[in-house]
Amino acid sequence: MIQNADLSILHAIQGTASPALDTFMVGFTALGEFGALWALLAVSMIASGKHRSYGFAILAAIALVVVFGEIGLKHLIARPRPFLLDPSLATTLIDLPSSYSCPSGHTASSFAAATVLCLAPLARRWLKPVAVGTACIIAFSRLYLAVHNPTDVVLGALLGIACGCIAVCIVNTIESRRKGRQA
Repeated sequence: MIQNADLSILHAIQGTASPALDTFMVGFTALGEFGALWALLAVSMIASGKHRSYGFAILAAIALVVVFGEIGLKHLIARPRPFLLDPSLATTLIDLPSSYSCPSGHTASSFAAATVLCLAPLARRWLKPVAVGTACIIAFSRLYLAVHNPTDVVLGALLGIACGCIAVCIVNTIESRRKGRQA
């Protein structure tokens, strides 16, 4: 029943396809590959020294996503990709992934990083909605390209938010202990 609803939503999204959207969605899905965009942002935060601990939190959050999502849940749930269930959804715009579908790793890493940024005391607060918006577009790109089901993306977002919160807690605890030792 859920699978039928997921496939119906994917077919509805496919009905909106256009060459301009194809290019846009392929670009955003590439940004989310292996959490690359977010890892680069984290490294730049660490290198700049400003909000260094939140840069480490982004990397920790992505690592948690890999452990819990890619290594754990994907193999536990073992859900096939939607284009395997309905070949009419297969795209030629990107290389089709061979791993299991649920949860969406692109979505999880994007929401993990966006969560960390939302919890960071950034002077440029406008970066927070930009991070969330970027995570949402990356997540939607996975649906547009029909490499994930909507429920895979929802679970990926929830996993990412949880991993982001856990990573911030871990980094804040380490920072507090470090400052306590210096006092």
